[in-house]
Amino acid sequence: MKKHLITLPYKPVIAALIFSFTIISCKKNHDSVAEKPLQVEETAIAGNAAQPVITIAANATVPPTKTKYNFVFDWEQAQYMPVAPGQPAVPVPWSNQVTRNYDPGLRYDFKKSDGWELVYNSFSDSLNSANRFFILYNKFRGVIRYYTYNEMESNPSVTNFRSLINGIGVYGVAAGSTHILNFADQLIVDMNTKSVNASLIEPWPIIQNAWYLSQFEIAYDPNMANFNWQQFQLGWIFNFARIMELSLNSKPAGNKMLFLQKPGLNFNDLSARGVAIGSNMQAHVKSAGGLDELSGIFSGSVISNLKQTLFDSAAGNKLNATLVPQLGIADCKLDVPALIRLDYNLVGYIPGLTLALPGLDNTQVIGFAPVFNEPLGIFYLGAPPIIQHTKVGGPLSEQYTLDIASIEYIINPFIQNYAAVRNFHQEIVAVAGNETSNLTEAKLYQGQQLKASAPLTILGVRVSFEVLPKSGTAPIRIIKTFKADLRNS
Repeated sequence: MKKHLITLPYKPVIAALIFSFTIISCKKNHDSVAEKPLQVEETAIAGNAAQPVITIAANATVPPTKTKYNFVFDWEQAQYMPVAPGQPAVPVPWSNQVTRNYDPGLRYDFKKSDGWELVYNSFSDSLNSANRFFILYNKFRGVIRYYTYNEMESNPSVTNFRSLINGIGVYGVAAGSTHILNFADQLIVDMNTKSVNASLIEPWPIIQNAWYLSQFEIAYDPNMANFNWQQFQLGWIFNFARIMELSLNSKPAGNKMLFLQKPGLNFNDLSARGVAIGSNMQAHVKSAGGLDELSGIFSGSVISNLKQTLFDSAAGNKLNATLVPQLGIADCKLDVPALIRLDYNLVGYIPGLTLALPGLDNTQVIGFAPVFNEPLGIFYLGAPPIIQHTKVGGPLSEQYTLDIASIEYIINPFIQNYAAVRNFHQEIVAVAGNETSNLTEAKLYQGQQLKASAPLTILGVRVSFEVLPKSGTAPIRIIKTFKADLRNS
């Protein structure tokens, strides 16, 4: 009988083969899980009759003010600003005779019929103010706009400081007790955070005899009536900066007319200079034409979607916007990966000008008091919206349902005098749990109820409504996203 000799491999070799097989098997199993597509069922309207609460206070009265140091003029008809005798003529900010260092889409957006009111004006035909500015407020949009005229002459030592830091802040002992800058500062509004400033970096150099514009949206706060001007002021800071490094969505920025901001960051602070800043950045677009500046940063299809949703009822990937498409206004924040580094030095321009806030009793103000003294802002929510999260059986085991009755809109009561507020809409917005792209390009899931095969990342609750002016002018669509109270059950 012939015997066969069987030689066993050396034990470490066997162990290596087993280990190798285990890795291959695990990798195959991992790949099979990763390749399984996320399934999401989006229900636009939940199957119940619940409605949000809409609160509008009755019998509201305008607090008293004084206009002693304001020079009231008809800016809409004027060709030149009021100036003291012997002073050079100053054309209005939208004139062909001046340099306009602001978004050209805002040039002709100043008409009274579109909601603009004069709040402050330091230009006078009898007094020469050190700070040359005037401030308008749009009562249909809740936007405050600060125009300032630069008479400073540039010089070779500052020619490289070609970007403007445009900032607004709240000051005084009550500064940390209000949310009025939450819309201006935050992309997704966290009602547990009270922003004390908002700061943009804009592509405008130092030019003599040029107009600059600062514009921010104010959130309505009914509690502001409890403060006085000594406790609370609104302030603006302008400085010129030198950008050392800038990329957008991993691409060189070039000469883009884009305004960048980061929630909670003040570009004027020492901590924001000389270091690279590159997370949680937003591009702030002011007009419909400004969306074209995103070309080369985002794909053509993304930009096309952003433009299309200016005109239809879907918000698309917009999380924070005020839209007036008939006027070419698309004031919105867009999430964009960015890297920016500023030179440590700044060239000062307006060092902390503070003024009394409209909506308070401003009769005792020292210096300027507002001409228009209604409280600012269109709305806010009474509390964070509630989303119920439950696990159920079946392939769509993750279920998210918006508690619509938990949403309370607090509306500025004065808006009833000149506009109707209508077409309220609210929905959950979410992304896949493993979503890595920015929110402008990401696939957003939206609806009053979402059912998914895997956990979703809930961005918040997006609310929107229309403001319809009684004058018959263009309607305004306001879109805001609030961080939700996510409850697991």
